[in-house]
Amino acid sequence: MQTIICQSFPAWDTPYVKSTLELITRMAETHRVIFLDYPYTVKDLIQNQHAPKASLLGKSGGKRIMETAFGSIEVYNSKPMIPVNWINSPMLFKVIMGINAFIQSFTIKSILKTVDPEQTNLINAFNPVYGYFTSKYWKGISTTYYSYDNLEATVWAGKWGKEFEGKFLKKADQVIVSSKGLLDKFQGKHPKIQCVKNGVNLGNFTKVKTEKTQNKKIGYLGAFDDRIDTQLMIESALAYPGYTFEILGDQKVNSEIFPSNIQFLGAKPQDQLNAILQNWDAALIPFIRNEFTQSIYPLKINEYLAAGKPVISTDFADLLDFKGMVKVCTTPEDFISGIAKEIRYNNRLKISKRIEFARQNSWESRTQQFLQALAS
Repeated sequence: MQTIICQSFPAWDTPYVKSTLELITRMAETHRVIFLDYPYTVKDLIQNQHAPKASLLGKSGGKRIMETAFGSIEVYNSKPMIPVNWINSPMLFKVIMGINAFIQSFTIKSILKTVDPEQTNLINAFNPVYGYFTSKYWKGISTTYYSYDNLEATVWAGKWGKEFEGKFLKKADQVIVSSKGLLDKFQGKHPKIQCVKNGVNLGNFTKVKTEKTQNKKIGYLGAFDDRIDTQLMIESALAYPGYTFEILGDQKVNSEIFPSNIQFLGAKPQDQLNAILQNWDAALIPFIRNEFTQSIYPLKINEYLAAGKPVISTDFADLLDFKGMVKVCTTPEDFISGIAKEIRYNNRLKISKRIEFARQNSWESRTQQFLQALAS
């Protein structure tokens, strides 16, 4: 059996939907999967409520066997790292990251003792800084860089991300990205780039209403953060005072600036999403268009469609894949008026078409595409 090692930035214990975890979980059905978890720091050990503290402290050798619906996954945690985001000096950053890589090397060596390098693929999931500094410890295992966001445009990685992503690209054997925007970004920077777009967990949407709803509810699923056009959301809520706008996800903005018909429900487990989405008459993607969002293939689009809901979106990225399925708006006026039109003209046939479209974009299908890309 072939082995896949994932050196991950997304944490195993994250409560949110992450493409990395969706993909590697399904790979466990046909492969041995080893997950090298997010490099938690000593600060995380104290403050992060989701950090696996026992594993970080070395209990059971920092290894956990996690049983999933598709197979078991071996999750490894290295000892806590030294925080580096505060560092402004390039020299100091390299020194501290060298130490962190050395700390992680003990876990890497433990993993390598159990695998056949010739039958093993290493996926670095959006963690090029650690990928670069630990590359010498992986002993030539075929390496794929998996990028699902524009790293250099993120707040948390903007300082060092661009430099070390570029350096890590020279060490990676291939690159797999999740969107057309990222495919364009990496063209000319690596000779082997492939695109595997995000999917949807269809198991969460088994009970879907095929009749048009009239619940006077409109929703948004996902973190409500700096990607959101807050002014557009305010204007939309004011334009539809008879509707409740439900925000289903982490709230990272000041709720006091929004009209009273915008309600923040907070983050919910995956298996609870569908019950809430089914009460929405329409679903929104009110993203601003900038360097970061232009590279996004949002998970929520396929989730909305799997729930059968009309989708109204800004033109934040290349959404040609969803032509005829999603109302893509170029102006605020078009977005606001589009909400009423999509709700008014929704029907059973459109609902069925959305659900069928989403079925073609399942995570099972995306996983097979990813595995084919690894093998090519």
